[in-house]
Amino acid sequence: MLVRPARPADADAVSSVLAASYAALYRGWYSDETLKAALPAMTRAKPELLASGTYYVALEGETVIACGGWTARAPGDGQDRAARGHVRHFATHPDHLRKGAATALMETSLKTAGEAGIAEFECLSSLPAEPFYLAQEFRTEGFQSIRLRSGVEFATVLMRRPLVTARRSRWG
Repeated sequence: MLVRPARPADADAVSSVLAASYAALYRGWYSDETLKAALPAMTRAKPELLASGTYYVALEGETVIACGGWTARAPGDGQDRAARGHVRHFATHPDHLRKGAATALMETSLKTAGEAGIAEFECLSSLPAEPFYLAQEFRTEGFQSIRLRSGVEFATVLMRRPLVTARRSRWG
């Protein structure tokens, strides 16, 4: 598996992964009404992410099997908060779940964010993705809803993770 920065030319492949992943994994967690309102916007690759240099794709051969990354600017309001990065649009195609693609993307994101001076990641996780982020050492801060442009409320989990942890000396 290869992880590389996404490019604008990856838009169709990324949108395909987002659509397959979210449609499959969100069923049973969100109502059909919520999914009908949310999925069209959530499954479209964001040009600004594809061009950011901090959004990545995982490839198996030439096929995009997962995507995800981070930005310094918060999604929605675009605010740049000192030393806080924001996890953005992680998804794995359902045919490639539990093969390490999302973890490889997270490791790349953690490395590049740390190199950019980011001290903490913040994530608005979907409900079914919370266990993945917990396994990546995020902590759950609380639950909140975001209002979609359609007016529908979408339940999320606010999660945070420090990028640098203090190391203990071997003497205490």
